[in-house]
Amino acid sequence: MDETKFLAVHTDARPTMDFTRERELIEGGGGILKLTQASTEEELISNVKDANGLLVLGAQITRRVIEAMPKCQVMVRYGVGLDTLDIPAATEHGIVVAHFPDFCQPEVANQAILLLLACAKKLTLLDQAVRSGTWRPGPLGPMGAIEGETLGLIAFGNIARTVVPRAKALGLNVIAWDPYVGEGVFRSFGVERVTKIEELLNRSDYVSVHAPLSESTRGLIGKKEFQAMKSTAYIINTARGPVIDETALINALQNEEIAGAGLDVFEVEPLPNSSPLTQMNNVVLMPHSASYSDDSFASMQRRVGETITGIMEGRWPEYVANPNVTPRATLPPRG
Repeated sequence: MDETKFLAVHTDARPTMDFTRERELIEGGGGILKLTQASTEEELISNVKDANGLLVLGAQITRRVIEAMPKCQVMVRYGVGLDTLDIPAATEHGIVVAHFPDFCQPEVANQAILLLLACAKKLTLLDQAVRSGTWRPGPLGPMGAIEGETLGLIAFGNIARTVVPRAKALGLNVIAWDPYVGEGVFRSFGVERVTKIEELLNRSDYVSVHAPLSESTRGLIGKKEFQAMKSTAYIINTARGPVIDETALINALQNEEIAGAGLDVFEVEPLPNSSPLTQMNNVVLMPHSASYSDDSFASMQRRVGETITGIMEGRWPEYVANPNVTPRATLPPRG
């Protein structure tokens, strides 16, 4: 391998994925793209130790990994979330952290509504009944009408705001809780601001979680929160699994404290086959796929490649998670 060229290492390149877009951009710009996978931190360190740039899909980039990359100038995270990256360590070591907070907002909003509808109309249960020849599995109730019911949004960032017009088109009343968003933002979307999360849980027929994962949001929805929900309510999660205490969720479902759940994310991924969630017909499960569409991922791959080539050419990424970093890369002052 030519050590004079910029080496971009993909940390967790799945064999089924096509990285032609990234390769064309990076290698067309004079760099090298190396695709790797690792099952342990030691293997990850071995794979990335010579990297000038890191392309991160889902790998945990810890302080120890960062300290083992003396040449690394940039880490590019596919998508929005930053919870797998040690940003303070990256900043200390002069590594620019890039991500895409505007990625896949329509796709995830659509998935939240899909899960809401699937739960409300008992899609999984009825699909199984038809396939098994049962036709209808006894009484269909209780089943909500959707129109006139209330959707409560936990956090009111970009994706939650994208959910709003979709929910209103179904006739849902929308309320939201987010202590970090001003009253004017809620008003501009025609959404009632609820100042206490308990009130939102008490009032909602559907609770949709959109909070990013951080130390303050880990386990945000637990035993007490499930007890505050209606017994006829459903919880939807397209954000991050650990925002919900999964043990508390399972207990709430088993004790019929809530009616069901629609989940695209989990505390441990892939979801173990042994999880009680896999045996519940009032739970709709999806494999952390909300962000995916052919167009969205093609766009993401292009933007990741362009971010790497931008650093190679001395340009800051469009979105930097640690804007106060003193970069190893030769970049102009941020204006």
